[in-house]
This record gives sequence, C-alpha cells and structure tokens, in this order.
Amino acid sequence: MYIRKEVVMKRTAYFDNAKAILIYLVVLGHLMSGYLLNNGYLDSLYIVIYLFHMPAFILISGHFSKTIKNKEDFKKMAKTLLLPYLIFQLLYTLYYKQVFGDSVTFDLFEPRYALWFLLSMIMWKLMLWVFGRHKAMILVSIVLSLLVGYISEVNQWLSLSRTFFFFPFFLLGYFLNRENFVKLKNHWNVAIASVLAVALVIFVYLYGNIQWKEWFFGRNPYDEISYGIFESGILSRMTIYVLMIVSTYIFLSLVPKSSQWYTNIGGKTLVVYLLHLFIVRAFRETGIYSWIEETGNYIALFAIAFVIVYVLSSKWVWKLTAPILTAGKK
Repeated sequence: MYIRKEVVMKRTAYFDNAKAILIYLVVLGHLMSGYLLNNGYLDSLYIVIYLFHMPAFILISGHFSKTIKNKEDFKKMAKTLLLPYLIFQLLYTLYYKQVFGDSVTFDLFEPRYALWFLLSMIMWKLMLWVFGRHKAMILVSIVLSLLVGYISEVNQWLSLSRTFFFFPFFLLGYFLNRENFVKLKNHWNVAIASVLAVALVIFVYLYGNIQWKEWFFGRNPYDEISYGIFESGILSRMTIYVLMIVSTYIFLSLVPKSSQWYTNIGGKTLVVYLLHLFIVRAFRETGIYSWIEETGNYIALFAIAFVIVYVLSSKWVWKLTAPILTAGKK
C-alpha cells in the first residue's frame, strides 16, 4: 500500500508562477469564448489553452491537498469551499438575472459557471479516502472516467461529469512528490518540452477543430456532445487525455522556477477565479466588445485579461474577499 508522506507545503515561486500564468489563461479563455469561429489563429490558441490550463491547475491543487481525517478537516473544507460556493452561486444568479436579464435560476445542485471547480474540489478531497491509497488508482480513475462518459445521468448536476473527467489530474498531482516537479526543470525536460510545445501548436493549427471544445470541458456525457472527434466517445476522450497530459507536461516544464514580477498573483488565484466572470459578463455589454468583434483586434483581449487579473489580485480586493475565502484557515 502506498502511504503518502505528509509534508508542510511551503509556498514556492515555481508553483505561484504556474498558478499566476494559469489564472491569466483562464480569464483570457473566457474572454476569447465570445469570438470563436471568427478567426483561425484565435481558435487554435483557444484549443491550446484549454488543453492544459485546467488540467495543470487541478494537478497543482491535488499536489497541495491532503486526505480528510477528522471533523476539523470537514469544517475547514466546508468554510473554504462549500461556503464560498453557496455565496457565489447566489451572487452569480442575482447578478446575471437582475442586472442583465439572463434566464437563470438559483439551483444549489447545478453549479453556475466557474463554480463547478469548488464543488468538484470537495468531491475530489472526499474521493481520496478510496483513491488516495495507491498510485495504481490513477489508472483506475482514468478507466472510470472513460466509462462514466456513457452514463447520461452523470452530467452537470453536482458537477459530476467534470469531477470524474478531471479527477485523474487531481489524483496524479496528489501522488507527485516535490522532487518530481524539480526533475521537470532539468535541461533535458525543458529542451524536450520546448520542442513539443512548437510541435503541439503546429499540430493544433493544422488539424485542430474548435468544434472539439466540448471535449475539453468534460461537463457532458458522450451522447450530449454533438461534434465527435471520433465515432467512439471513449476513443475521443482518450485522445483528449493524451493531448492534455502532454500539454500539461510541457507547461510545467517551462514554468519559471525563480521569482517573477507576477509571482505574488499565484497566492490570490481563487479570488480572481471567483470574481472575474462578473467583469467578463459586463464586458460583453460594452462598446469595446463590439469594436473588437467588428475590427478583429483580438490582441486587445490579452491586455484586457491582464487588467482584470491585476485588479482582482490587488490588496484591496483581497481584503474585501478574505473573510469569505479564508474563513477556514488558521
């Protein structure tokens, strides 16, 4: 039986750099989603981003997770994950419905937008009771995900589909030791990852299809995904897994390990993650959104994403949200 060593996870520049870059890509991806099918380069970039940004984020989350052992762990999880989920589920619903007139209703069991991550995190931590005992369970989690895709009832309700789809990455991160990440930064891995990165971008541009995007989200069973990569749902998901694993390896190998000007953002990613869709939704009602669509100046999205991340990771935003997001932390 595999016994995971419990160690004190000290904050390091490498992981904060990775999280800072990933949260920027999350925001950029959501901004880009409104312009898909308008530009081939934009579509290709979107595919590349979605191949690794959530898998890498979830893998890192798994690496810093511990098995829940007692009531105190339950209370902490409830305060840091469940409470923010309930609060923002209500806020998102009111905001989208009352401010913009969107046809949304408050539903505790179907996460609104980005909130699926909080609900899935709760389930992943609970699933460690069974899956966290041996490394071989990573393979079991992959097989389970491939098979679960055939069950129509496993869908967006309670974020079940996404939970199973991304769980292999969470579990992989849980079993990886700090030394495994250190080895990724050796010269050979960096060189290999650089070559693979170029090859991946070229492959996606030549053969990628933006219609595949539903396969990257993992939110629906096979029979609800209208555009297949292959005729077989299980083969399509296996292909996506291979591409995601390679892409995540590339990203984690190329992330800078030394402190950067953006490193401190890595400690505030949850704030950015939970708040950015309020701004993205408002942005879609502005003249800037229409101007970008009419002129094709998609490069502006990079700057807008940066501003959103910068503002939401600022000290004053952190102070406003800290009572909710750090309620269970000592």
